[in-house]
Amino acid sequence: MKNMRIYLSLSVLFLVMGWFTYITVTRPYLGVYLEQNSQKWMISELEEKGVAKQFFLVGDVVLSIDGQLPEENQFVKNWSRIDQGKSFEIMRNQEILNISLDNQRMTLYDFTPIIQSLVCLLLAGIVFFRIPNSPSAQLLAAVFLAGAVIYISQGASIRGEGLGKLSIETVLTILPILFLHFLFSFFEEKGGVSLSLKPLKLFYVFAIIEFVFRIPYLFSNEWTSFVYAFSPNASLALFVITVFYNMIFLIYFYFKHGRTRSYLASIIKSIWYSLFVSFLPIISLSFVPILFTGSHLINSVHTSWFLLLFPASFAYLIASDQLYDIGLVFRRFLFGCLLAVVPASIVTGLFSALFYQSATKQMILFVFGSSLVVLALMLYSMEYIITRLEPTFFPRKAMLKNSLKKISKNLSTVSTMREMKDIFLADIVQTLEVRGGAIVSQYPDGVETIAAGEVDVEEVQSLLAEKELFESDQYTCLEISRTEEFTHYLVMTRKRTNVLMSREEQQWLGLITSYLEVSLENVHLIRTLTVKLQDLSSRFSDETSAAEFQWFRKVMFELQEEERIRIASDLHDTTMQDLFFLKRRFAALMEKYVMNREDKEHLDNILKFVDLINASLRQSCFELNPHLLREIGLIATLRQYLEKEAYMAPFHIHFEPGSGAGRIEQEPLPTKRHLLRIVQELLNNAKKHSEASRVSFRISATPREFHLIYEDDGIGIRPIEPGTREIGGSGIGMEQMKGRILLMQGSLRMDEHPGPGTHMTITIPLQGQEHDFTPTAQNGS
Repeated sequence: MKNMRIYLSLSVLFLVMGWFTYITVTRPYLGVYLEQNSQKWMISELEEKGVAKQFFLVGDVVLSIDGQLPEENQFVKNWSRIDQGKSFEIMRNQEILNISLDNQRMTLYDFTPIIQSLVCLLLAGIVFFRIPNSPSAQLLAAVFLAGAVIYISQGASIRGEGLGKLSIETVLTILPILFLHFLFSFFEEKGGVSLSLKPLKLFYVFAIIEFVFRIPYLFSNEWTSFVYAFSPNASLALFVITVFYNMIFLIYFYFKHGRTRSYLASIIKSIWYSLFVSFLPIISLSFVPILFTGSHLINSVHTSWFLLLFPASFAYLIASDQLYDIGLVFRRFLFGCLLAVVPASIVTGLFSALFYQSATKQMILFVFGSSLVVLALMLYSMEYIITRLEPTFFPRKAMLKNSLKKISKNLSTVSTMREMKDIFLADIVQTLEVRGGAIVSQYPDGVETIAAGEVDVEEVQSLLAEKELFESDQYTCLEISRTEEFTHYLVMTRKRTNVLMSREEQQWLGLITSYLEVSLENVHLIRTLTVKLQDLSSRFSDETSAAEFQWFRKVMFELQEEERIRIASDLHDTTMQDLFFLKRRFAALMEKYVMNREDKEHLDNILKFVDLINASLRQSCFELNPHLLREIGLIATLRQYLEKEAYMAPFHIHFEPGSGAGRIEQEPLPTKRHLLRIVQELLNNAKKHSEASRVSFRISATPREFHLIYEDDGIGIRPIEPGTREIGGSGIGMEQMKGRILLMQGSLRMDEHPGPGTHMTITIPLQGQEHDFTPTAQNGS
């Protein structure tokens, strides 16, 4: 029933919009203002865009309009204007003239609002159908629909159509209120912040009162001209007030919630800046001058284009799931605007030179602004366009890019040198189409080499010992990393066609080494740690007390977290900074030297790979050191982490904070960190083994206990024992998860039931103060 009402309302709305379009297309815009002087109706002003300017002069006396006296014409009575008419009798310099406007057609000025309306309808449809289940997206679609009504009503309004004037003034009043409603819904949906709707209801009440007061527009009587005398200015004033309230609301929201929720702070600031840029032109150059001087500086037809910038960009961010990167997106667009200033200035200069006789300041400003925006959007979307077309026009580049993604993804699973050979090295050899490749590790007491394909290991080691490997014309050698303990090299043979690798392939290989450096260091650390753990484990007998194991677990988890933080810090302070300066140097080279098209494409491709590596490293740093735990708490961190994982996971992820879940935020940071690691391990295990289509995490808490419930509909796990389990007996990751549970004096229950799926309940006691993790006689289960 609700959908039926919506579709019926939309049908009526589209019929009205169709009527407005018909009036705009079939009836020329005259733009003649009259004033009564000594019982005579004289022309006081002629609109620049009206066709009447070609036939009438200011000061002409209008004697009749379509055979009627001026005071009998409904447009003159209602609006003191001539908005429609075909034949006119006027007196000019005591001479009576007959003027016919029967053959006048639409002008370019008339097409502009129609195009703007179509753009708004297109954006409304994209948002509504792309994100059908989001209340904030539906309100954003309503904002676009209101914009479409405003634009299409303009043509009917300036032609004296009462319904058009009623429509444009009413919807213009409602537009910023709808946008405020969208902000309320958006922050509740994305940030979990409930806001009072009282100011919103108050604005809607004002809008309804204004609408009722404008109903005389539909009738031709003495009230029509009375209401029209001040109603347009009232609409503009309420529009300006509501826009400023939007901005004040965002400032208030930032200081109240943005400081404690860092992921919202950048969104709020970007919304405020873009809102300011979108509404500033039409308010400062069109509406405010009309309110104070009675005329605009720049016609609102031109400045209204800026209104589309913010909601359109916001719709794009929501639809493309880039909302939390809104600051980066706007900085990229601003950078595109800076690059577009020079070509936009050239286009504007050419326009001014070609049409110097007819070009006005408003037209020149409009050409410059529209050129700037169009070029900036083209530059911003260039990466997307190139990515789409690259597989067709540059298949080799696309293949290298896809291989980089695959290899970087596989590196996360490498923990031994054998895996390095089978997963990593073999992929490089296959991708580059070389005969073979090797990773050579040089230690003070010897050399270790892993090879894939056809490569002479003895020759490579001999050349390395003689320090001639880099000068050899048979091999391409890159140094991966160098420390006091070891030096790693990546060695590639000639290609199967007996030629060396191209410059592009060498650059690609150089980028691969940055991944390889981190992975080799991890393998080295794993080796060292494994040896130490084996040595330590050999000192424990089977009768070692639970207390000793508890101490052992605590130390091991602390060491793991310290090592993760160290690696994340090193990645951020070294590799990511190096990538940043590398990108700047490449960009400086592109600006400094004149390059042919092929070289420029090579450098563009390198910059894309650098961005790809940087994004991957940023995500790795977060997983290694989840700093958001300290800033926004466990629940918000879990929500953000699972939302990002949902984009790439092969199953649907559901997260549900239950009753009392907020009590976990009172626990010390180590406890929350352990719980986050448990969720990460459960999710990784589900990706590798579950074959599930749906995975859910539910959390809740009582005054004494915290519960984490995991469920999936996958193939299940082999039962060890019904009921409460003794921890142990699964993979390394699950063992660590269970060790964390024991460390927090918790318990793990795996419920076995007929059919597929896994159900786990993890229970942790809440203490509300620092855990000392003192071992007790009961270890979890």
